Amino acid sequence: MNAPLVIAHRGDSERRPENTLLAFESAVAVGAELVELDVQLSSDDQVVVIHDDRVDRTTNGEGAISEMTLGEIRGLSAGYPSRFGSAYEGERVPTLGEALQLLRGRARVMIEIKRATPDGAGGPGIEARVVEEIRRHDASDGVALISFDPAALKRVLALAPEVTRGQLFQGGQPEAVVQGALDCGASVVIAEKGMLSDALRDRAREADLRLGGWLIDDPAELPALRRFELFGIGTNRPAALLSALAGGDA
Repeated sequence: MNAPLVIAHRGDSERRPENTLLAFESAVAVGAELVELDVQLSSDDQVVVIHDDRVDRTTNGEGAISEMTLGEIRGLSAGYPSRFGSAYEGERVPTLGEALQLLRGRARVMIEIKRATPDGAGGPGIEARVVEEIRRHDASDGVALISFDPAALKRVLALAPEVTRGQLFQGGQPEAVVQGALDCGASVVIAEKGMLSDALRDRAREADLRLGGWLIDDPAELPALRRFELFGIGTNRPAALLSALAGGDA
């Protein structure tokens, strides 16, 4: 069996400010083949790469992203000052387009949509905007769109059936998890590590779904996960896990 792919969660997020171009560059530099990132919509409908729906935690500003323009967001430092002080104060919240351009041909990208935002009076929702960016950068074959929200994945299926979809789970019984993923057209299940079981592995295999796990930051956990036949493992510490896998410690 092949070793699982290491999915750099928000980039090399233990060592660099999460969801920044610097974190993505660092993830590629240590050898990650898959980079995961999160997206939100600004008030002027630009797709920005940030996890929270507010800028408060990871920037030097305050406010809801949906109430801020791209220019206002870009005026903030994304250097995660509460963790890294002023070391990375020059980092900015990237756009999805910038991230795709940086990673093109260097790593595959998992784009997490936090929640569905259907098209409305204000224009296309986040799913349509993300698909637009993926197609603009000719990246359909190098990305997967993932979400906890089945409604978001169903919208992606309708908008871009050619793009791989994966459903994230934090709980649930194996049969319900697998059926939920199938119902929204996902080909990938990414389960919180406490959910992993022989039953989930077997149900996923029977349904021809690839199974991944998150978050695994301690290389000592890897041997116990081998039996689940994971295609990928999400981690904040890609360098440490890649080193353990390369050394046969998993």
